[in-house]
Amino acid sequence: MNLKKKLLGVLLLVSGACFGVHAQNMVQVNGKITGKKSASVKLFTVVNGGMNEIANAVPSTDGSFGFNFKPDYKGYYVIGRGEGKMGMKDKYVFYFKGNEKLNLEVNDTSYVLTGENSKENKLLTEWHTTLYPLQYNALNFNKTYKEVFPLMTAIAEQSKNWMKGRSSGNKEFDALLSKTINYDVAFYALQFLNTPRSAHPAKADYTDYLKNLQPAHFLSTTDLLTFPYGARALSMLAYYRIRLDENKSVDMAMNEIPNEQLKGEFALENAGNARSYTNYQETVDKYGKYFVTTEQKQRSQAIGANLNTFKTADKAINFTYPDLNDKQVSLTDFKGKVVLVDVWATWCGPCKKEIPALKQLEEELRAQDVVFMSVSVDEEKDKEKWKKFVADQGLKGVQLFASGWSDIAKNYKITGIPRFMLFDKKGNIINVDAPRPSDPKLKETILEWLKKS
Repeated sequence: MNLKKKLLGVLLLVSGACFGVHAQNMVQVNGKITGKKSASVKLFTVVNGGMNEIANAVPSTDGSFGFNFKPDYKGYYVIGRGEGKMGMKDKYVFYFKGNEKLNLEVNDTSYVLTGENSKENKLLTEWHTTLYPLQYNALNFNKTYKEVFPLMTAIAEQSKNWMKGRSSGNKEFDALLSKTINYDVAFYALQFLNTPRSAHPAKADYTDYLKNLQPAHFLSTTDLLTFPYGARALSMLAYYRIRLDENKSVDMAMNEIPNEQLKGEFALENAGNARSYTNYQETVDKYGKYFVTTEQKQRSQAIGANLNTFKTADKAINFTYPDLNDKQVSLTDFKGKVVLVDVWATWCGPCKKEIPALKQLEEELRAQDVVFMSVSVDEEKDKEKWKKFVADQGLKGVQLFASGWSDIAKNYKITGIPRFMLFDKKGNIINVDAPRPSDPKLKETILEWLKKS
Protein backbone atom coordinates (compact mmCIF):
# COMPACT_ATOMS: atom_id res chain seq x y z
CA MET A 1 0.00 0.00 0.00
CA ASN A 2 1.38 3.42 -0.85
CA LEU A 3 2.11 6.01 1.82
CA LYS A 4 -0.57 8.39 0.60
CA LYS A 5 -3.39 5.92 1.30
CA LYS A 6 -1.94 4.98 4.68
CA LEU A 7 -1.76 8.65 5.65
CA LEU A 8 -5.31 9.17 4.43
CA GLY A 9 -6.48 6.36 6.66
CA VAL A 10 -4.78 8.02 9.63
CA LEU A 11 -6.18 11.43 8.73
CA LEU A 12 -9.68 10.03 8.52
CA LEU A 13 -9.35 8.67 12.03
CA VAL A 14 -7.76 11.87 13.33
CA SER A 15 -10.48 14.01 11.79
CA GLY A 16 -13.07 12.23 13.92
CA ALA A 17 -10.95 12.59 17.05
CA CYS A 18 -10.19 16.30 16.52
CA PHE A 19 -13.53 17.59 15.36
CA GLY A 20 -15.94 15.18 16.98
CA VAL A 21 -17.56 12.14 15.50
CA HIS A 22 -20.88 13.95 15.31
CA ALA A 23 -19.59 16.54 12.84
CA GLN A 24 -21.99 17.13 9.98
CA ASN A 25 -22.31 14.21 7.55
CA MET A 26 -19.51 12.18 9.15
CA VAL A 27 -19.59 8.39 9.23
CA GLN A 28 -17.99 6.59 12.16
CA VAL A 29 -16.91 2.96 11.66
CA ASN A 30 -15.82 0.95 14.68
CA GLY A 31 -14.75 -2.59 13.95
CA LYS A 32 -12.92 -5.54 15.42
CA ILE A 33 -11.18 -8.49 13.78
CA THR A 34 -12.15 -11.58 15.76
CA GLY A 35 -10.67 -14.22 13.49
CA LYS A 36 -7.31 -14.49 11.80
CA LYS A 37 -5.07 -11.47 12.17
CA SER A 38 -5.05 -8.93 9.38
CA ALA A 39 -2.28 -6.48 8.50
CA SER A 40 -4.83 -3.87 7.46
CA VAL A 41 -8.51 -3.25 6.87
CA LYS A 42 -9.43 -1.14 3.86
CA LEU A 43 -12.17 1.27 2.94
CA PHE A 44 -13.28 1.48 -0.70
CA THR A 45 -15.60 3.69 -2.68
CA VAL A 46 -17.42 2.29 -5.72
CA VAL A 47 -16.29 3.83 -9.00
CA ASN A 48 -17.43 2.63 -12.43
CA GLY A 49 -18.38 -0.78 -11.11
CA GLY A 50 -15.09 -1.30 -9.30
CA MET A 51 -13.48 -0.58 -5.94
CA ASN A 52 -11.26 2.42 -5.31
CA GLU A 53 -9.31 2.24 -2.05
CA ILE A 54 -9.44 5.53 -0.15
CA ALA A 55 -8.02 4.51 3.23
CA ASN A 56 -6.75 1.67 5.33
CA ALA A 57 -6.44 1.11 9.06
CA VAL A 58 -3.98 -1.13 10.89
CA PRO A 59 -5.84 -3.11 13.59
CA SER A 60 -4.59 -2.76 17.15
CA THR A 61 -3.34 -5.73 19.14
CA ASP A 62 -6.90 -6.66 20.14
CA GLY A 63 -8.08 -6.44 16.51
CA SER A 64 -9.84 -3.08 16.78
CA PHE A 65 -9.90 -0.73 13.79
CA GLY A 66 -11.91 2.26 12.67
CA PHE A 67 -12.62 4.96 10.11
CA ASN A 68 -14.17 8.40 10.46
CA PHE A 69 -14.94 9.98 7.12
CA LYS A 70 -17.33 12.19 5.21
CA PRO A 71 -18.95 10.20 2.37
CA ASP A 72 -18.69 11.73 -1.10
CA TYR A 73 -22.02 10.25 -2.15
CA LYS A 74 -25.04 8.34 -0.84
CA GLY A 75 -24.60 4.72 -1.73
CA TYR A 76 -22.45 1.66 -1.36
CA TYR A 77 -18.99 1.52 0.19
CA VAL A 78 -16.87 -1.55 0.86
CA ILE A 79 -14.89 -2.54 3.96
CA GLY A 80 -12.59 -5.52 3.91
CA ARG A 81 -9.21 -7.09 3.36
CA GLY A 82 -7.13 -7.52 0.23
CA GLU A 83 -6.81 -5.47 -2.94
CA GLY A 84 -9.90 -4.18 -4.72
CA LYS A 85 -8.82 -5.76 -8.00
CA MET A 86 -8.90 -9.18 -6.31
CA GLY A 87 -12.70 -9.14 -6.16
CA MET A 88 -15.27 -9.51 -3.41
CA LYS A 89 -13.64 -12.15 -1.21
CA ASP A 90 -13.21 -10.89 2.39
CA LYS A 91 -15.04 -7.68 1.50
CA TYR A 92 -18.42 -6.46 2.73
CA VAL A 93 -20.80 -3.88 1.33
CA PHE A 94 -22.40 -1.13 3.42
CA TYR A 95 -24.61 1.87 2.69
CA PHE A 96 -23.62 5.32 3.91
CA LYS A 97 -25.34 8.65 3.53
CA GLY A 98 -23.68 10.57 6.39
CA ASN A 99 -24.42 11.16 10.08
CA GLU A 100 -24.36 7.48 11.05
CA LYS A 101 -22.35 4.77 12.76
CA LEU A 102 -21.32 1.28 11.74
CA ASN A 103 -20.25 -1.15 14.44
CA LEU A 104 -19.16 -4.62 13.41
CA GLU A 105 -16.99 -7.63 14.10
CA VAL A 106 -15.23 -9.34 11.21
CA ASN A 107 -14.57 -13.07 11.57
CA ASP A 108 -12.79 -15.51 9.27
CA THR A 109 -15.71 -15.91 6.87
CA SER A 110 -18.12 -12.99 7.33
CA TYR A 111 -19.16 -10.24 9.74
CA VAL A 112 -21.78 -9.47 12.37
CA LEU A 113 -23.19 -6.11 13.42
CA THR A 114 -22.70 -5.01 17.02
CA GLY A 115 -23.95 -1.97 18.92
CA GLU A 116 -25.49 1.02 17.16
CA ASN A 117 -26.10 0.77 13.41
CA SER A 118 -28.30 2.43 10.82
CA LYS A 119 -31.58 0.87 9.74
CA GLU A 120 -30.19 0.69 6.20
CA ASN A 121 -27.18 -1.40 7.21
CA LYS A 122 -29.27 -3.63 9.46
CA LEU A 123 -31.52 -4.44 6.51
CA LEU A 124 -28.55 -4.82 4.16
CA THR A 125 -26.99 -7.28 6.62
CA GLU A 126 -30.23 -9.30 6.70
CA TRP A 127 -29.95 -9.65 2.93
CA HIS A 128 -26.24 -10.51 3.23
CA THR A 129 -27.18 -13.34 5.59
CA THR A 130 -29.72 -14.69 3.11
CA LEU A 131 -27.32 -14.43 0.17
CA TYR A 132 -24.28 -15.72 2.08
CA PRO A 133 -24.46 -19.47 1.18
CA LEU A 134 -24.39 -18.63 -2.54
CA GLN A 135 -21.84 -15.83 -2.12
CA TYR A 136 -19.46 -17.96 -0.07
CA ASN A 137 -19.53 -20.85 -2.53
CA ALA A 138 -19.10 -18.52 -5.50
CA LEU A 139 -15.96 -17.03 -3.94
CA ASN A 140 -14.52 -20.34 -2.73
CA PHE A 141 -13.90 -23.20 -5.12
CA ASN A 142 -14.13 -26.42 -3.12
CA LYS A 143 -17.74 -27.30 -4.03
CA THR A 144 -19.27 -28.17 -7.40
CA TYR A 145 -22.62 -27.47 -8.99
CA LYS A 146 -24.04 -30.66 -7.50
CA GLU A 147 -23.87 -29.14 -4.03
CA VAL A 148 -24.32 -25.46 -4.91
CA PHE A 149 -27.15 -25.53 -7.46
CA PRO A 150 -29.76 -26.45 -4.79
CA LEU A 151 -28.58 -23.46 -2.73
CA MET A 152 -28.74 -21.22 -5.79
CA THR A 153 -32.29 -22.34 -6.53
CA ALA A 154 -33.45 -21.73 -2.95
CA ILE A 155 -31.88 -18.28 -2.71
CA ALA A 156 -33.13 -17.21 -6.14
CA GLU A 157 -36.63 -18.21 -5.03
CA GLN A 158 -36.33 -16.34 -1.72
CA SER A 159 -35.09 -13.23 -3.52
CA LYS A 160 -38.32 -12.80 -5.48
CA ASN A 161 -40.35 -11.57 -2.50
CA TRP A 162 -37.55 -10.83 -0.05
CA MET A 163 -38.41 -7.13 0.34
CA LYS A 164 -42.06 -7.85 1.07
CA GLY A 165 -42.83 -6.60 4.58
CA ARG A 166 -39.33 -5.13 4.99
CA SER A 167 -38.38 -1.45 4.98
CA SER A 168 -35.63 0.75 6.34
CA GLY A 169 -37.81 3.84 6.28
CA ASN A 170 -35.53 5.29 3.60
CA LYS A 171 -37.39 5.00 0.29
CA GLU A 172 -34.28 5.79 -1.76
CA PHE A 173 -32.31 3.03 -0.06
CA ASP A 174 -35.16 0.54 -0.21
CA ALA A 175 -35.42 1.04 -3.96
CA LEU A 176 -31.65 0.52 -4.25
CA LEU A 177 -31.78 -2.63 -2.14
CA SER A 178 -34.56 -4.06 -4.31
CA LYS A 179 -32.27 -3.69 -7.32
CA THR A 180 -29.31 -4.98 -5.33
CA ILE A 181 -31.06 -8.25 -4.56
CA ASN A 182 -31.52 -8.99 -8.26
CA TYR A 183 -28.00 -7.97 -9.21
CA ASP A 184 -26.42 -9.87 -6.30
CA VAL A 185 -28.09 -13.16 -7.19
CA ALA A 186 -27.13 -12.78 -10.85
CA PHE A 187 -23.53 -11.84 -10.09
CA TYR A 188 -22.81 -14.63 -7.63
CA ALA A 189 -24.59 -17.21 -9.80
CA LEU A 190 -22.37 -16.23 -12.74
CA GLN A 191 -19.31 -15.95 -10.52
CA PHE A 192 -19.89 -19.55 -9.52
CA LEU A 193 -20.16 -20.66 -13.16
CA ASN A 194 -16.98 -18.83 -14.14
CA THR A 195 -14.62 -20.13 -11.46
CA PRO A 196 -12.47 -23.29 -11.49
CA ARG A 197 -14.16 -26.41 -10.07
CA SER A 198 -13.46 -30.13 -10.09
CA ALA A 199 -16.66 -30.59 -12.13
CA HIS A 200 -18.62 -28.21 -14.33
CA PRO A 201 -22.28 -28.39 -15.40
CA ALA A 202 -23.56 -28.89 -18.91
CA LYS A 203 -26.35 -26.54 -19.97
CA ALA A 204 -28.82 -29.33 -19.32
CA ASP A 205 -27.73 -29.27 -15.66
CA TYR A 206 -28.43 -25.55 -15.20
CA THR A 207 -30.93 -24.43 -12.60
CA ASP A 208 -34.17 -22.83 -13.78
CA TYR A 209 -32.72 -19.51 -12.61
CA LEU A 210 -29.74 -19.85 -14.95
CA LYS A 211 -31.85 -21.14 -17.82
CA ASN A 212 -34.13 -18.11 -17.56
CA LEU A 213 -31.43 -15.50 -16.88
CA GLN A 214 -31.71 -12.60 -19.33
CA PRO A 215 -28.47 -10.54 -19.48
CA ALA A 216 -30.23 -7.63 -21.20
CA HIS A 217 -32.27 -7.09 -18.03
CA PHE A 218 -29.07 -6.08 -16.24
CA LEU A 219 -27.32 -4.42 -19.20
CA SER A 220 -30.00 -1.94 -20.26
CA THR A 221 -29.10 0.78 -17.74
CA THR A 222 -25.96 1.94 -15.93
CA ASP A 223 -27.26 0.68 -12.56
CA LEU A 224 -24.63 -2.08 -12.75
CA LEU A 225 -21.87 0.51 -12.20
CA THR A 226 -23.16 1.36 -8.71
CA PHE A 227 -22.08 -2.07 -7.44
CA PRO A 228 -18.48 -2.92 -6.45
CA TYR A 229 -18.54 -6.01 -8.68
CA GLY A 230 -20.19 -4.21 -11.60
CA ALA A 231 -17.25 -4.29 -14.01
CA ARG A 232 -16.73 -8.01 -13.45
CA ALA A 233 -20.46 -8.67 -13.78
CA LEU A 234 -20.57 -6.67 -17.02
CA SER A 235 -18.12 -9.03 -18.69
CA MET A 236 -19.78 -12.20 -17.38
CA LEU A 237 -23.25 -11.01 -18.43
CA ALA A 238 -22.02 -9.97 -21.89
CA TYR A 239 -20.51 -13.40 -22.48
CA TYR A 240 -23.21 -15.43 -20.71
CA ARG A 241 -25.24 -16.57 -23.70
CA ILE A 242 -22.12 -17.34 -25.75
CA ARG A 243 -19.82 -18.60 -22.97
CA LEU A 244 -19.79 -22.18 -24.31
CA ASP A 245 -19.40 -21.10 -27.93
CA GLU A 246 -15.89 -21.97 -29.17
CA ASN A 247 -16.10 -19.06 -31.62
CA LYS A 248 -17.15 -16.43 -29.09
CA SER A 249 -15.65 -13.00 -29.64
CA VAL A 250 -15.62 -9.47 -28.25
CA ASP A 251 -17.91 -8.42 -31.11
CA MET A 252 -20.47 -11.06 -30.13
CA ALA A 253 -20.30 -10.03 -26.47
CA MET A 254 -20.60 -6.33 -27.37
CA ASN A 255 -23.83 -7.09 -29.22
CA GLU A 256 -25.29 -8.44 -25.96
CA ILE A 257 -25.05 -4.99 -24.32
CA PRO A 258 -27.95 -2.62 -25.14
CA ASN A 259 -26.68 0.39 -23.14
CA GLU A 260 -24.16 2.62 -24.93
CA GLN A 261 -22.28 3.68 -21.79
CA LEU A 262 -21.93 0.05 -20.70
CA LYS A 263 -20.61 -0.74 -24.17
CA GLY A 264 -18.00 1.92 -23.47
CA GLU A 265 -17.10 0.33 -20.14
CA PHE A 266 -16.76 -3.06 -21.81
CA ALA A 267 -14.55 -1.52 -24.50
CA LEU A 268 -12.40 0.12 -21.81
CA GLU A 269 -11.98 -3.22 -20.07
CA ASN A 270 -10.69 -4.73 -23.31
CA ALA A 271 -8.44 -1.74 -23.97
CA GLY A 272 -7.09 -2.09 -20.44
CA ASN A 273 -6.25 -5.74 -21.11
CA ALA A 274 -4.10 -4.81 -24.12
CA ARG A 275 -0.43 -5.55 -23.57
CA SER A 276 0.82 -3.43 -26.45
CA TYR A 277 0.00 -0.01 -27.83
CA THR A 278 -0.85 -1.64 -31.16
CA ASN A 279 -3.54 -3.82 -29.61
CA TYR A 280 -4.82 -0.89 -27.56
CA GLN A 281 -5.14 1.26 -30.68
CA GLU A 282 -6.93 -1.52 -32.55
CA THR A 283 -9.48 -1.73 -29.73
CA VAL A 284 -9.98 2.04 -29.62
CA ASP A 285 -10.31 2.29 -33.40
CA LYS A 286 -13.01 -0.35 -33.35
CA TYR A 287 -14.92 0.49 -30.16
CA GLY A 288 -13.94 4.06 -29.29
CA LYS A 289 -17.29 5.27 -30.60
CA TYR A 290 -18.80 3.87 -27.40
CA PHE A 291 -16.80 6.19 -25.15
CA VAL A 292 -19.81 8.44 -24.62
CA THR A 293 -18.68 10.30 -21.50
CA THR A 294 -15.74 12.65 -21.05
CA GLU A 295 -14.50 10.49 -18.20
CA GLN A 296 -14.45 7.38 -20.40
CA LYS A 297 -12.42 9.22 -23.03
CA GLN A 298 -9.96 10.38 -20.37
CA ARG A 299 -9.55 6.85 -19.02
CA SER A 300 -8.93 5.57 -22.53
CA GLN A 301 -6.19 8.15 -23.05
CA ALA A 302 -4.58 7.17 -19.74
CA ILE A 303 -4.50 3.49 -20.79
CA GLY A 304 -2.89 4.44 -24.09
CA ALA A 305 -0.28 6.63 -22.39
CA ASN A 306 0.72 3.73 -20.15
CA LEU A 307 1.29 1.49 -23.19
CA ASN A 308 2.97 4.10 -25.33
CA THR A 309 6.42 2.58 -24.75
CA PHE A 310 5.66 -0.24 -27.21
CA LYS A 311 4.50 1.32 -30.46
CA THR A 312 4.93 -0.18 -33.90
CA ALA A 313 8.28 0.91 -35.45
CA ASP A 314 9.85 1.61 -32.04
CA LYS A 315 13.29 0.08 -31.55
CA ALA A 316 13.11 -3.34 -29.89
CA ILE A 317 14.72 -3.91 -26.50
CA ASN A 318 17.42 -6.49 -27.12
CA PHE A 319 17.85 -9.67 -25.09
CA THR A 320 20.47 -12.43 -25.04
CA TYR A 321 20.05 -15.99 -23.75
CA PRO A 322 21.74 -19.39 -24.18
CA ASP A 323 20.44 -21.88 -26.71
CA LEU A 324 20.34 -25.69 -26.39
CA ASN A 325 24.13 -25.78 -26.80
CA ASP A 326 24.70 -22.93 -24.33
CA LYS A 327 25.65 -20.56 -27.14
CA GLN A 328 24.59 -16.97 -26.40
CA VAL A 329 22.02 -15.78 -28.93
CA SER A 330 20.54 -12.28 -29.20
CA LEU A 331 17.46 -10.84 -30.86
CA THR A 332 19.74 -8.45 -32.76
CA ASP A 333 21.49 -11.41 -34.43
CA PHE A 334 18.57 -11.70 -36.83
CA LYS A 335 18.30 -8.28 -38.43
CA GLY A 336 17.18 -8.65 -42.02
CA LYS A 337 14.50 -11.16 -41.03
CA VAL A 338 11.06 -10.92 -39.44
CA VAL A 339 11.29 -12.50 -35.98
CA LEU A 340 8.45 -14.18 -34.12
CA VAL A 341 9.27 -14.60 -30.42
CA ASP A 342 7.29 -17.09 -28.34
CA VAL A 343 7.69 -16.60 -24.59
CA TRP A 344 6.58 -19.82 -22.93
CA ALA A 345 7.31 -22.52 -20.31
CA THR A 346 7.04 -26.30 -20.12
CA TRP A 347 4.52 -26.02 -17.26
CA CYS A 348 2.18 -23.70 -19.20
CA GLY A 349 -0.88 -25.52 -20.59
CA PRO A 350 -2.01 -22.73 -22.96
CA CYS A 351 1.58 -22.49 -24.27
CA LYS A 352 1.70 -26.20 -25.12
CA LYS A 353 -1.72 -25.95 -26.73
CA GLU A 354 -0.22 -23.57 -29.33
CA ILE A 355 2.62 -25.94 -30.31
CA PRO A 356 0.79 -27.75 -33.18
CA ALA A 357 -0.28 -24.45 -34.75
CA LEU A 358 3.21 -23.02 -34.27
CA LYS A 359 4.79 -26.06 -35.99
CA GLN A 360 2.37 -25.75 -38.89
CA LEU A 361 3.13 -22.04 -39.27
CA GLU A 362 6.88 -22.75 -39.28
CA GLU A 363 6.39 -25.34 -42.02
CA GLU A 364 4.25 -23.01 -44.13
CA LEU A 365 6.79 -20.16 -43.88
CA ARG A 366 10.05 -22.13 -43.88
CA ALA A 367 11.13 -20.68 -47.24
CA GLN A 368 10.51 -17.11 -46.06
CA ASP A 369 12.79 -14.69 -44.18
CA VAL A 370 11.18 -15.50 -40.84
CA VAL A 371 12.89 -16.62 -37.65
CA PHE A 372 10.88 -18.56 -35.09
CA MET A 373 12.40 -17.98 -31.68
CA SER A 374 11.09 -19.58 -28.48
CA VAL A 375 12.22 -18.22 -25.11
CA SER A 376 11.49 -20.43 -22.10
CA VAL A 377 10.92 -18.80 -18.71
CA ASP A 378 11.31 -22.11 -16.87
CA GLU A 379 13.44 -21.76 -13.76
CA GLU A 380 17.16 -22.65 -13.84
CA LYS A 381 16.51 -25.86 -11.88
CA ASP A 382 14.29 -27.08 -14.74
CA LYS A 383 16.78 -26.50 -17.56
CA GLU A 384 17.26 -30.21 -18.28
CA LYS A 385 13.51 -30.72 -18.21
CA TRP A 386 13.24 -27.94 -20.82
CA LYS A 387 15.88 -29.57 -23.05
CA LYS A 388 14.10 -32.92 -22.83
CA PHE A 389 10.74 -31.35 -23.65
CA VAL A 390 12.17 -29.59 -26.71
CA ALA A 391 13.69 -32.86 -27.92
CA ASP A 392 10.63 -34.98 -27.20
CA GLN A 393 8.32 -32.53 -28.98
CA GLY A 394 10.67 -32.05 -31.91
CA LEU A 395 10.60 -28.28 -31.54
CA LYS A 396 12.46 -26.41 -34.26
CA GLY A 397 13.59 -22.83 -34.64
CA VAL A 398 15.77 -20.96 -32.16
CA GLN A 399 15.29 -22.34 -28.65
CA LEU A 400 16.51 -20.09 -25.82
CA PHE A 401 16.45 -20.44 -22.03
CA ALA A 402 15.77 -17.31 -19.94
CA SER A 403 16.14 -18.88 -16.45
CA GLY A 404 12.84 -17.59 -15.09
CA TRP A 405 11.12 -14.23 -15.38
CA SER A 406 14.26 -12.33 -16.30
CA ASP A 407 14.91 -9.21 -18.39
CA ILE A 408 12.69 -10.18 -21.31
CA ALA A 409 9.68 -10.37 -18.99
CA LYS A 410 10.58 -7.16 -17.15
CA ASN A 411 11.43 -5.13 -20.22
CA TYR A 412 8.36 -6.17 -22.18
CA LYS A 413 6.04 -6.17 -19.14
CA ILE A 414 5.17 -9.84 -19.54
CA THR A 415 3.07 -11.07 -16.62
CA GLY A 416 1.35 -13.99 -18.33
CA ILE A 417 2.23 -16.54 -21.00
CA PRO A 418 2.13 -17.52 -23.76
CA ARG A 419 3.20 -14.16 -25.17
CA PHE A 420 4.01 -13.82 -28.86
CA MET A 421 5.99 -10.82 -30.11
CA LEU A 422 6.78 -9.76 -33.68
CA PHE A 423 9.80 -7.73 -34.81
CA ASP A 424 10.54 -6.41 -38.29
CA LYS A 425 13.62 -6.81 -40.48
CA LYS A 426 15.16 -3.64 -39.03
CA GLY A 427 14.89 -4.90 -35.47
CA ASN A 428 11.92 -2.71 -34.62
CA ILE A 429 8.65 -3.62 -32.92
CA ILE A 430 5.69 -4.78 -34.97
CA ASN A 431 3.61 -5.94 -32.03
CA VAL A 432 4.72 -7.09 -28.56
CA ASP A 433 1.36 -8.80 -28.01
CA ALA A 434 0.86 -10.49 -31.36
CA PRO A 435 -1.94 -12.97 -32.11
CA ARG A 436 -1.25 -16.61 -31.25
CA PRO A 437 -0.34 -19.10 -33.99
CA SER A 438 -3.83 -20.61 -33.76
CA ASP A 439 -5.19 -17.24 -34.94
CA PRO A 440 -4.94 -16.82 -38.76
CA LYS A 441 -4.27 -13.14 -38.19
CA LEU A 442 -0.69 -13.93 -37.11
CA LYS A 443 0.23 -15.43 -40.48
CA GLU A 444 -1.47 -12.55 -42.28
CA THR A 445 0.58 -10.04 -40.27
CA ILE A 446 3.87 -11.87 -40.90
CA LEU A 447 3.21 -12.04 -44.66
CA GLU A 448 2.32 -8.36 -44.70
CA TRP A 449 5.61 -7.39 -43.04
CA LEU A 450 7.68 -9.73 -45.20
CA LYS A 451 6.70 -7.58 -48.17
CA LYS A 452 8.19 -4.51 -46.52
CA SER A 453 11.88 -3.70 -46.86
